[in-house]
Amino acid sequence: MMRMVLRGMLVASILCLVAGSVSAEQLRVIGNRSVPVASLEQREIRDIYLGKKKVWENGMRVEFVVLSKGDTQDAFLKKYLKKNHNTFTRYWKKKVFTGGGKAPRNFDKERDLVEYVEKTKGAIGFVSSGAATDQVKILSEMSI
Repeated sequence: MMRMVLRGMLVASILCLVAGSVSAEQLRVIGNRSVPVASLEQREIRDIYLGKKKVWENGMRVEFVVLSKGDTQDAFLKKYLKKNHNTFTRYWKKKVFTGGGKAPRNFDKERDLVEYVEKTKGAIGFVSSGAATDQVKILSEMSI
């Protein structure tokens, strides 16, 4: 009897651990503290990352940056822009070639992206919820 109780407790403990580790990770759009908004809607983020919104309401230039190819970039592009890495890259190559804008700066590491956003007025970027974001604003969050 005691053995069955212990076995049941072990199974319950394992299930709790597994359930806790599978919780949905969050994708965060972050901004420099100078960004004059408290939050951004998906449509606004899309407009920024497609080069359609170039200045904030206060006239400050929008400086958007991206993570290099990887899971976080894939999730961001899919959830916010409805694009993948290849279509986003082609979009920006065409825009640059036709004089329609400047491609976003790329970062290989979330830490470097967060540091850039922290130090650059008007800057926004995206990171996973595991990134340290104490020194920047969180403008949007979405489960991935």
